[in-house]
Amino acid sequence: MYTGVHCIALRTVKHSDSKNILSVWCRELGRVSMLVPAGAGREARRRRALSTPLATFEGECDIRPGRELLTVRDVRPMAGSLALCADPAKSLAAVFLAEALDLLLRRSERDDTLSDFLFGSLERFAALSSAAATANFHLVFLYLLAGPMGIAPDVAEWREGYVFDMRDGVFRPSAPSHADFLTPAEAAELARIDRLNYRNMHLWRLDHNGRNEILDRLLRYYAIHLAPLTALKSLEVLRSLH
Repeated sequence: MYTGVHCIALRTVKHSDSKNILSVWCRELGRVSMLVPAGAGREARRRRALSTPLATFEGECDIRPGRELLTVRDVRPMAGSLALCADPAKSLAAVFLAEALDLLLRRSERDDTLSDFLFGSLERFAALSSAAATANFHLVFLYLLAGPMGIAPDVAEWREGYVFDMRDGVFRPSAPSHADFLTPAEAAELARIDRLNYRNMHLWRLDHNGRNEILDRLLRYYAIHLAPLTALKSLEVLRSLH
């Protein structure tokens, strides 16, 4: 039975000479894998364009009980999807975020709140025209993603001079007994990040080192709560660019 689906491309691996396996986050199904053509024909090339990292597409999926690899037909790009490929800075950030999401989105069930965040974020990302906003997008995205992933920091208790306990996700007046915490200066920066969103992130002025330091803290937080992200292939390239 074919059902309408809306998907975000995460990772492609070779399955055979004629087929690849595309891992996607699907609004209707959660995390699933699809078989897509791997040949040199026009249809195969078109589908490969729609399976680039973080490409969003819709189509009709053949869903059958017990089938692990799904097939999809009538595939077409969603609004703004192809814009990520046309901008080198956006394309690199998309590769990094797709790698990160591939590790973080291991649950298979449908999650409407998470899907709303992911699809809405990518639509905004595709529409960005500011270089500053583009450079900051991956940081704001990772910070905001913590909410629908269920690990959002509790910033309500922040006060000047407090540290941030990364294990418990809360601010404290003094350092905890373990080493996973942010210093008062780092904690204050975290409290400032909490005020950022996709509308005002272009105002966040960071130099190369500052941007990478914040990225390191975000990756460390995700490693503590969900999965290590430091081995991502695109990470060092992203660091060099931003």
